[in-house]
Amino acid sequence: MWLGRDNELGDVFGDFFGFGQSRQTRDNRQGQDIEAVIEINLAETLAGHEKEISLRKLIHCDRCQGLGAEPGSRAKECFSCRGQGQVQQVRRTFLGSFTTVVTCPECKGEGTKPEKPCQVCGGEGRLKGLEKTRIFIPAGIDNNQVIRVENKGEAGKRGAKNGDLYIRILIKKHPVFERKGDDLFTVLSVAFAKMVLGGKVEMTDLSGHKIVLAIPTGAEPNKLLRLSGKGIPHFRGRDWGSLYVKLSVKIPKKITSNQKDLLEKLANENL
Repeated sequence: MWLGRDNELGDVFGDFFGFGQSRQTRDNRQGQDIEAVIEINLAETLAGHEKEISLRKLIHCDRCQGLGAEPGSRAKECFSCRGQGQVQQVRRTFLGSFTTVVTCPECKGEGTKPEKPCQVCGGEGRLKGLEKTRIFIPAGIDNNQVIRVENKGEAGKRGAKNGDLYIRILIKKHPVFERKGDDLFTVLSVAFAKMVLGGKVEMTDLSGHKIVLAIPTGAEPNKLLRLSGKGIPHFRGRDWGSLYVKLSVKIPKKITSNQKDLLEKLANENL
């Protein structure tokens, strides 16, 4: 008995002083935000480019153009709330009668209703469908970075605002190059004679172009060479990272008899 009276008091004073159920209303017609994943190659981070994806989501109804009403008809004002989306509710308690404002149950707070609901979407103005969207991926984007595309989420109800689309980028592992920040790292096998005498060797960078690498005389295994500006472009910036090349000695599995004789002579020279 007293428990019921206490609950009633809480409701009454909550409504009266404003710490009960919020009187604020939100537009429940707005479309939901959605998330999708796009997987790209490491080389695709070198330049900005577009990708087209297909998403199954709530899209605008073609028949009613997203308005929810049959073509030729219109939306009419809700007779219960007179277009306000809210109605007054009178509550009677042992302290007297109290008036509160609640969401209109007839129009669900929208203030209008279709005069003739669309036969395809049932008056929603939206329905499940497949939609193609082109996404621009900026240069220098990193793994797990998220791109926000406004207005490309699920369609809003009866012409309300669409949600947003969030694209999470996943970058595939590269067989040759490893990314750390905006720098690239790789290992290059160099012939023993070239490591000792020095010289120039060719290698292919991430973009597929040939570059010439200068090997210093007497280079030791695991020596790290830096090529400035040959890494990944800074995200939405002008500068580039560096390419770091770690040298390793190339050990041939098969050698000719002449090469064997030369190596034996070098061994006798303690080289």
